[in-house]
Amino acid sequence: MKGKRKLVEVEPVRLPEKFGMRPGKYILLILSAALLVIIFLLFFLPGIVKGGRWTGFDSPMTDVGVIVDGRYIGSTSGSEYFISSGVHEVEYIKNGIRISGGTLEIDHPVFATLFVHRRLDVPVTVEETEGLYESVYEHTLRELVVYSGVLSFDDFYDCPPLYSNYARDIVALGLDDVSSDFLLLSMFATSAELVDDLEKAVSILEENGVAYECIDLADARTISSGQPVETDSTLPALGDVYAVATDDGFFHFDASSFSIGESASGMNTLPVDVSTGDFDIAADMVSEYEYALFIEAEPYWAKSNIDQLVADGMVDEYYLAGIEPSTFYHSTSPVRNISWNAAQAYCRWLSGTSGETYRLPTEAEWYLAATSAEGRPYATSIVTFDDDDSSPSSMMGGLWEFTSTAYVPLSRAAGVTFDASDVPGSDIIVKGGSHLNVDDGITKETVGVMGRDITSDYAGFRVVRETI
Repeated sequence: MKGKRKLVEVEPVRLPEKFGMRPGKYILLILSAALLVIIFLLFFLPGIVKGGRWTGFDSPMTDVGVIVDGRYIGSTSGSEYFISSGVHEVEYIKNGIRISGGTLEIDHPVFATLFVHRRLDVPVTVEETEGLYESVYEHTLRELVVYSGVLSFDDFYDCPPLYSNYARDIVALGLDDVSSDFLLLSMFATSAELVDDLEKAVSILEENGVAYECIDLADARTISSGQPVETDSTLPALGDVYAVATDDGFFHFDASSFSIGESASGMNTLPVDVSTGDFDIAADMVSEYEYALFIEAEPYWAKSNIDQLVADGMVDEYYLAGIEPSTFYHSTSPVRNISWNAAQAYCRWLSGTSGETYRLPTEAEWYLAATSAEGRPYATSIVTFDDDDSSPSSMMGGLWEFTSTAYVPLSRAAGVTFDASDVPGSDIIVKGGSHLNVDDGITKETVGVMGRDITSDYAGFRVVRETI
């Protein structure tokens, strides 16, 4: 049997004392200090280094821009922004118009800012309203002109709440009647999404006692689904129309009232009652030579000034492309690649130099003149040799022709038409087709659409002279 082995005696290990403290005490102090450092780094340092608050702005108006210390930080559309501690100068802007402003004081919370969302809600008041409604209306109209051209939306191209935002802004401004303006806006509800938003806007106006007029919502929904509607057109269509030639290259037409359009047709050609006064319309479209005289007198519209014209929104980059208007070469070819804005400027210049009033024809005037030319062949080029002087030439084919009538998509369903000056920023109706169109695809009923600054190699214009 083995005996027990005696272990060798050793000196016990002892941790050294530090600063006169036993190990257990100074280790506890080290751990406590580390914990305090961690607490400081996590709960205090972030607030000390980056003091401020997440700030939201609550405005009774929609999409108000927020400018802090001269820098735009965003809008009041439900977002929030971190603003550093201190006193800041703040301004609130709606469509470029200052509605209020002042100082904004942000305190300096320190504790647990890394974990606790320190939010400040700032109410935005509307103190300055001069010109504000006009800007809201025109901004809404411009946006509707764009979005009414989209007949269906999806997840990648959403439809913004244009109508309901307009209604909320109206309520915020304290207006009690927007009848005529809202009626015009409602005529751009061309898609199911826009009609839904229009219905929301109607509810907002009704709940707040704001008077309004609106296109029939059932009609708008029917048209947005691609179905025809019945209109209240009561005047007869035109019968035979005879033009009376003047001795200076125009044709005279007496005042008339009639219906244009086609029954059970699309929204662009629904029947609508129209009227004209007495007017003279040019036998031919404005030529390159005539336009050259205008440029010579108004160098702002010269091709060499295209950069400025584009910057001013008067034309696009194709202005007078392929054309060099010259007063030394008497070109009778119709001028093209000019915008509606340029055509308007030409009419103003011609009026100023002649002492008579010249302008673009309304759709109704153009239609009346085109009816007088019924039966003439479709112009298959811009250069025509036609010895028929019984009516204006090349009313169908040749080039699309600018009118002074605004394109308002649902206006015919409402039984009205609009002058372009009454619908700022709207597209413009063009008529007659071009030499590229097939002659059985374009009729005098056909409605073409162009933007005011767009130029085309297939569009030109003729003028109307007002008669006393």
